[in-house]
Amino acid sequence: MTVMDRSDATPTLPGMPDPPGDKLRLSFSRVDTYQQCPLRFRYSYVDKLPGQPSPQLSWGTSLHRAIETWWTQKLPAAPPVDVLLQALYDHWDDSGFAGMGRDEKLQWYRHAQDVLRRHHDRYAPTFVPAVASEEWFRLDVGNDIEVVGSIDHVARTPAGGLGIVDWKTSKRAKTKQDVRGSLQLAIYALAAVDLWGHDPEWVALDFVVSGVRVTVAREDIDTEAALATIHRVADRVREEAYAPNPGRLCDWCDYRALCPAFAGDGPDVAGRAVVELASLKRKRAADEARIAQLETLIRDQLGDGAIVELG
Repeated sequence: MTVMDRSDATPTLPGMPDPPGDKLRLSFSRVDTYQQCPLRFRYSYVDKLPGQPSPQLSWGTSLHRAIETWWTQKLPAAPPVDVLLQALYDHWDDSGFAGMGRDEKLQWYRHAQDVLRRHHDRYAPTFVPAVASEEWFRLDVGNDIEVVGSIDHVARTPAGGLGIVDWKTSKRAKTKQDVRGSLQLAIYALAAVDLWGHDPEWVALDFVVSGVRVTVAREDIDTEAALATIHRVADRVREEAYAPNPGRLCDWCDYRALCPAFAGDGPDVAGRAVVELASLKRKRAADEARIAQLETLIRDQLGDGAIVELG
C-alpha cells in the first residue's frame, strides 16, 4: 500500500486546497531528510511521529520570527533595534527549553539578543523593506509532484530585480561552492519564476550568527540538477523505499531508539504526542479568542448584518 502524504510541516494557508488526485507533495526539508535517511523520512512525514523539541530549533525559530518582523516594517528608514528585540520577546518559542533551568535559558535568550543587535548593525545603514517575507509557494514540477515551501526574504536589488535570502541560524557558514549546490536555493529560484515571472538576480544564504552572507548569481545555480534530485526522491518515496541509513547524524535523530539499526526500547512516542497535543490545544484556544475579538471588531465597524467572504 502506497501512502501519499499531502501535508507539510508548513500548514496549508486559508483558501489553499490540497493538491488534487494523487499528487505527491514534497519540500526542500522533505527531500533533504530523505537523502539523509529514508527511514527518518517515513517516521516523520508518513507515520507522522512527533519529534522532540530542542533548544536549537526553538532558538532558530525565535530568531527567524524576529528578523521577519524587522524586515517587513514599511518605514523610510531602518526600524530601531528595539523592534528586533521586542519581536524576539513577542515570538520567543519556549517549547525546546522545557525543563531547562532559568539561568541556562537566559543564556540562550541573551545570545539571541546579541545576534539580533549585530544583525541590526549590519543592515540598518542600507535598510530597504523586504519585497516579501515568508513567501509561500506551490510549484508543479511534473509527474504529479508538487514542491511547497516559503522563501524567507525577497530583497529589491539596485537594478530593480529580486534577490532571494534564506536566513540560517547555524553557527558555521558554508562555502560559496556549497551554496552553488544548494538544493534549497535552486528550489527558491524556480519558485521565483513561478511567483514573479522572472529569475532572481542572485540567491544567498545569510548566516546570522557569524554575520556572513554567501551570495551567488542565478546563473550559477543548477536548477536542472535540483529537479532531477526531486524526481529521483519522489520515485523512491512512491516505491516506499525506506531503508535506514546509519551515519554521523544518528546521534541527533529523534527516532534513533525506534530505528532497527540500533538496539533500544523505542522512544516515548506517546509522551511526545501528549506534549505536542497540549501545545496545539493552547494555540487553538488563543486563536479562537483572537477570532472572537476580530469578529466583534468587524461587527462594530460594519454592523451586525455585514457578511465577510473569507474564501
